[in-house]
Amino acid sequence: MRKLFHSILKKQFHEALVHSREKEGATQLKMAQILCMDERSYIDLDHGKTCCSAITLALFLIYVCEDVDIFLGKLRSEIESVSDNAA
Repeated sequence: MRKLFHSILKKQFHEALVHSREKEGATQLKMAQILCMDERSYIDLDHGKTCCSAITLALFLIYVCEDVDIFLGKLRSEIESVSDNAA
């Protein structure tokens, strides 16, 4: 079940990250700097190859995410949907 939750977080985070970067017109380098990470690591996130760490998620929610409640609501909805179907 945790692998499925991880997959959901990876997908939701990737979509929100790309949307936020494009909306702000920020470069990948600028986003990497905001999230205090190496540009190469950011590019992997931006392309959906990897999932965020807890620190990256926290920095995203604090400094980048336009509406934390919407992001977390979507994440919760997806996780609860999977949990309900598994029960």
